[in-house]
Amino acid sequence: MAITRRTVLAASLAAPTAALAQAGFPSRPITWMNPSAPGGVLDVAGRLIAQKMTEVLGQQVLVENRPGAGGVPAAEACLRQPHDGHAMFFGNFATFAIVPLIIPNISYDATRDFQPVNGIGASFNLVLTGADRPWKTLDALIAFAKANPERVTYAAGTGSGQHAAAALFAHATGTKLTHVAYRDFAQMMNDVSAGRVDLFFDYPLSSLPHVRDGKVRALAINAPERLVIAPEIPTTGELGVKGAELYGWSGIYVPSAVPQPVVATLAAATVKALRTPEVRKLFDDTGTVLWDHMDAAKMRTALAEEIPRMKELIGTVGATR
Repeated sequence: MAITRRTVLAASLAAPTAALAQAGFPSRPITWMNPSAPGGVLDVAGRLIAQKMTEVLGQQVLVENRPGAGGVPAAEACLRQPHDGHAMFFGNFATFAIVPLIIPNISYDATRDFQPVNGIGASFNLVLTGADRPWKTLDALIAFAKANPERVTYAAGTGSGQHAAAALFAHATGTKLTHVAYRDFAQMMNDVSAGRVDLFFDYPLSSLPHVRDGKVRALAINAPERLVIAPEIPTTGELGVKGAELYGWSGIYVPSAVPQPVVATLAAATVKALRTPEVRKLFDDTGTVLWDHMDAAKMRTALAEEIPRMKELIGTVGATR
């Protein structure tokens, strides 16, 4: 049998017995591997949720940022830890449903090596541009992009939900955009606001404050309806762009070998954290849908539906462009 990174990783991690894992869990701080850079959407939400989970569990939940490569380093880091529930992964539809299709030979299989704990949230993307860009409306941007193929650039992490949103937008508008790869949210935001990169597709949770302070302009949101908290931002559909909507979601995952009683403890703490007034306010204030009702079974269904949908999307629009 050929020795691969995957078999070495699996063989090196002996799962603890259920009895040991259940006794006094959690017995030490929990590390939450986050594929987002500081300031990104998952980081902003994750740190507040981690604080609330800490209060519930009586042990610290520590967010560890491991950005880049579509979330692969963060996922692998989680799998390298003992499979006893003290290491979690902030998984999302892009890392599990897009990245395996565009990054070859990753060392894990999302549905085999990970199990969901509970959902976190879901959101559509704002179409963002620098305040000094020549286009003031979505129509003007599209017209410029059609007249200047590949000249309009967009910032996105490779294999991220924002990457897929941009590729889908280009397909829906019949334009050719140029991807500029980034790992860091702050750098993306700085470069778009300074005009070094033209566009940025991002969730309201992390970007709406920058729209409010005038750092960037929101041309549209790729959602079927306007945000209640930002009714002045039109949808792509009402501006004549059909088929650009893309719904990004995230949740907490642990290795598949983690015993079910431990998973249940983490799930209960997650739901309690999500339902605190502070987390609800953060999500409500940024147009993010709370997924506190998405238990493990529903998250499995969501991923099972997402994988073929993303495979079709990538096959159609070429999200690696």
